[in-house]
Amino acid sequence: MQNEERTSRKDAAKAAWLRELRRLWLLVPGVIALVLTMLARANPDTCEHLFSRSVYPWVSSVWGYLPSLVGFSVAQWVVIIAVVSIACMLVHYIMRIIRRDGERLRYMYRLVMSVVGIVSIAFFLYAMLCGLNYYRYTFVQNEGFDVRESTTQELVGLCNELAVELNATRAEIGDDMQAHIDERGGFAGYAARSVDEMKALAEEYPTLQRPVYSRPKPVTLFSQLMSYGDITGMYFAFTVESNINTLPPFFTIPATMGHELAHQCGYMREDEANFIGYLACKQSGDPFIRYSGYFHAYSYAFSALYQVDKEAARTIDAQLSDAVRADYAANREFWAGYEGPFREVAQGMNDAYLKANDQADGTRSYGRMVDLLLAERRG
Repeated sequence: MQNEERTSRKDAAKAAWLRELRRLWLLVPGVIALVLTMLARANPDTCEHLFSRSVYPWVSSVWGYLPSLVGFSVAQWVVIIAVVSIACMLVHYIMRIIRRDGERLRYMYRLVMSVVGIVSIAFFLYAMLCGLNYYRYTFVQNEGFDVRESTTQELVGLCNELAVELNATRAEIGDDMQAHIDERGGFAGYAARSVDEMKALAEEYPTLQRPVYSRPKPVTLFSQLMSYGDITGMYFAFTVESNINTLPPFFTIPATMGHELAHQCGYMREDEANFIGYLACKQSGDPFIRYSGYFHAYSYAFSALYQVDKEAARTIDAQLSDAVRADYAANREFWAGYEGPFREVAQGMNDAYLKANDQADGTRSYGRMVDLLLAERRG
């Protein structure tokens, strides 16, 4: 009788473990994502035409459609819910491991598989909603920009032109910038306009086209944290949202909106997202949006020129109007208030993220913006 009971318990335990092994299916999404990533890395042409131009625009539009209907950032609530849920899950399994003497191994296995499952599913969603786009053709390759080494004189010419445009667009806005912003609906108004600008730009550059453009969303809960991390915006693939830090001076925000929308359109390189955002701002009928784009571009161009010809850079900078100078001072003052160790940590994490996605220069890739500006100037 005892032998039968022991056999029965062994059979029950074996059956229980067989049921537990079903959790291995959680590995499947991650394996699929890993294989797709390896294939995309090895075959950029296939990635470009079969995924980035065909699958991605529709998959991301369908997945992000519901979040696109609301004006607030769904992403920030997804992050909060995810953190709380994972914390509760960990506490649940750790308590079971501590209290269940005879089932500790099984609960340890469940804990491990739950963590692996979350990572696996998240990796799959990430790959399908943006990750594979890191291995597509660049915007330069797709649209035929002539990127090459440039002379200092070309850089001087670019800075001069941007300085002229800065002065002109700032004068169009007038002395009361806040009134200009309020008349056009504040953040919500400019979020809608940024989508209109991107749609208009997509008529000239068709690889920017997609079925649904989700308007940029204000980050109301984490903008302070983003500021300490020197982060102006963030594309959150899991909700297909362009999330914007609302605290920096507002004249910088339309360019940030364009940058994050470029990611939404499938271009993940930071230098190209900067450039696409600039192009979207530049063609706007609203001088405030144009000013934001020129402000952003001049910052990069001036910094590049200052490194090779300080005198020329100072001469051009002296031509900026008092209003433009005041705006640059306000922007510097804002970011100076958020300097600290957290910024270094955040920049280090961002650098590691970019390198993990085959942007070998990490955050230095932002500097290539100037080469693109010069290529666009050549026509």
